[in-house]
Amino acid sequence: IAYAVDVLGLPPWKILAVTFTNKAATEMRNRVSAMLDGTDVSEMQIRTFHSFGAWLLRRYGAAIGLGDNFTIYDDDDSLSLLASCFPEYKKVELAPFAKSIALAKDMGLSPFDAQTAELNRNKDFPRMFEAYQRKLRSVGNVDFADLISLSIDLLQSSAEVRRQIHGRFKMVLVDEYQDSNIAQFKLLKLLVGERNFICVVGDDDQSIYRFRGAEVRNILSFPDVYPGTRIIKLEQNYRSTANILAIAQAVIANNVGRHPKTLWTSNPQGAKSRLVHALDEKEEAQRCARLIRES
Repeated sequence: IAYAVDVLGLPPWKILAVTFTNKAATEMRNRVSAMLDGTDVSEMQIRTFHSFGAWLLRRYGAAIGLGDNFTIYDDDDSLSLLASCFPEYKKVELAPFAKSIALAKDMGLSPFDAQTAELNRNKDFPRMFEAYQRKLRSVGNVDFADLISLSIDLLQSSAEVRRQIHGRFKMVLVDEYQDSNIAQFKLLKLLVGERNFICVVGDDDQSIYRFRGAEVRNILSFPDVYPGTRIIKLEQNYRSTANILAIAQAVIANNVGRHPKTLWTSNPQGAKSRLVHALDEKEEAQRCARLIRES
């Protein structure tokens, strides 16, 4: 980002950078501001995927019938809305259904898609999903997953909004791309036009959030989706000793479906690692604390 502004002369407001947590977005903004001291970066969009979705919908949501003063529901709000649709159930009974609805949206599914029923084996789930969606639309508000799914609807249905966004953001960057889900992949594809630059950073070997909807195929298929992709492998490790890195390399080498890479470090060999069995995360933490105290 700093290079694009300082050397290439790209206006900061033409840059969009997205990541997955507010903490990471704040750190990115602070680093860029420090590197571009004296440059006005207030209009640069460095956000989470969901924060960007909210930004987009508040400005252009009218194109799909959404007012700009909508409330964004958190998990508790979504559960309460679902409970209002099905008062015969207790909230604790509806919690798994609310979680399945959110996951379905992250996967880009609608209530009666074939895959939707697989997310929750209860035969009433598709009907509950549909009722929830209908109620949510009727009150004019959105839930967390809608920030992505409705942004997709907006960009798919409005060529004018798509044109404006392609003109606004000439450079699009994504952090931790291995954690992106199907809906985020679709949104990114719509954000990037033929003349836009896109760069993603990620490590397929660190894709561990499949249970939350993350799709490692997004990063593995990137060169096929965006022809002309240049892949730059960052294989040097600066944090770990050589012995630790050798263990990590041996483990990930067995992963199926990955970009091949050879990790290396100029750090010392370091002490040999120890294999420790722990019953749960609490015992693991206690053992680590004890080893640190003993060292």
